[in-house]
Amino acid sequence: YDDAEPKTTNSLYVLDAGLETVGKIEGLAEDERVYSARFMGNTGYFVTFRETDPLFSVDLSDPRNPKILGELKISGFSEYLHFYADNLLLGIGMEADEETGATGYLKLSMFDISTPEDVKEQFKMELSGFEYSDALYDYKAVLIDTKKNLFGFSAEDFEEEKTMYLLFTFENGEFRKVMEIDCSDYDRYGYGFRGTYIGERFFLLADNGLVEEYSLADGSKTGALEP
Repeated sequence: YDDAEPKTTNSLYVLDAGLETVGKIEGLAEDERVYSARFMGNTGYFVTFRETDPLFSVDLSDPRNPKILGELKISGFSEYLHFYADNLLLGIGMEADEETGATGYLKLSMFDISTPEDVKEQFKMELSGFEYSDALYDYKAVLIDTKKNLFGFSAEDFEEEKTMYLLFTFENGEFRKVMEIDCSDYDRYGYGFRGTYIGERFFLLADNGLVEEYSLADGSKTGALEP
């Protein structure tokens, strides 16, 4: 921060086993802030945001000399990042106005990272009406299994006063919604729930002890364990 002329910048630091700084990149993304970061092998990815969403790719093969490889600018931002396949990176975040930075609805992004110097947003889906998800702040709130090609999380629509559990897959280059469970009845579902699966059965687990079972084949409810 500069007291005379308020501004922020971001930095990346590489530490050794003794927590000593051995490499760094400073002065990145002025007047933005880091929203998420992921590392795989010798490459790191991190997202900053103000009006647009720069997704930076960083070469970490030489810890003493990290280098920015590429920078992708798109609308909105991703607060959850997860490597989905060898060349894919999943982002869950918010859409935003490119001029003002005002946030809109939840957004899914799938990034093509096959060429770290030229990352591309392969596909995106705006979840119209949904304005909040625990996934934005808690990685444990997301059910994700890349081998099963399945991920899910809860989402809230404040205007309609509804809460849903959404389950997705990524097929043929695009997101497809597998299931949508209405959890707006707080007397039944409480205020927190998670999802998991066994084979072709999906389980919704509420914080009040309720467990509901659904078929992944057709989304039908097949059973429940009442608290």
